[in-house]
Amino acid sequence: MVNKIITSVSILFMGCLVQAQTVGEVFKKITTGYSIAQPLQYKTDYKLFKDHKSTKVEENYKGVFYKNAANEVYIKINDTEIINTKKTNIKVSHSENAIVVSNPVDNYFGEADFNKVFELCKLISFKDFKTYWEIVLEPKTYSGLTYSKIVLNVSKTYFIQKQIFYYNTGINFSKDYKGTDVNYPRLEVVYSDYSRKAIPPSVFNTQNYLSFSGQNSIVLAQRFKKYEIIDQRIISNNIK
Repeated sequence: MVNKIITSVSILFMGCLVQAQTVGEVFKKITTGYSIAQPLQYKTDYKLFKDHKSTKVEENYKGVFYKNAANEVYIKINDTEIINTKKTNIKVSHSENAIVVSNPVDNYFGEADFNKVFELCKLISFKDFKTYWEIVLEPKTYSGLTYSKIVLNVSKTYFIQKQIFYYNTGINFSKDYKGTDVNYPRLEVVYSDYSRKAIPPSVFNTQNYLSFSGQNSIVLAQRFKKYEIIDQRIISNNIK
């Protein structure tokens, strides 16, 4: 459950556009920095706290983000890997021994993401702390988002330094499956070591995980032979 929470917000940081013009300008420059056709890499550190004020870390996961000049993406968060190329999207869950194959995402950091969250979030505050901006957002009523507040720290070079998600839905932290220890957690994500250094092409090679035989047949690489395949491309094609 906790791992899924962390994974689900791994790319949300690019989805918050707000009404104030100065904040809008900041986010437009962030969009440019992340989506420009140049390599980009950075590290992530996810810390989950039991409630909004707790100082004790309940779970801590490390991650990395790699993007090449073709805007193909590799993301790793704890035991989950995501590879998005021009041809396919692959999500590997090593804890569940499962691989999900779906159609590629056209743009992880496009205007569509901004517009969607713009409809769901409102600006609470926008503060200048000299070396970074602090932006506080609040999901609108009936937005469907599971947060009561989102705090973002943005560097003056227009990269996200930190995000804090305050959840408004309870999570059971009990170590005993029969027990109950429901709290409203806080997730802090720190981004560091930004670099434009080129990433080896092998990082984005999907044949490290699987290959395609014909239109619908998927052949897993030897080390993943025991993994379950969930082919969501078929579902998408049926819908069309």
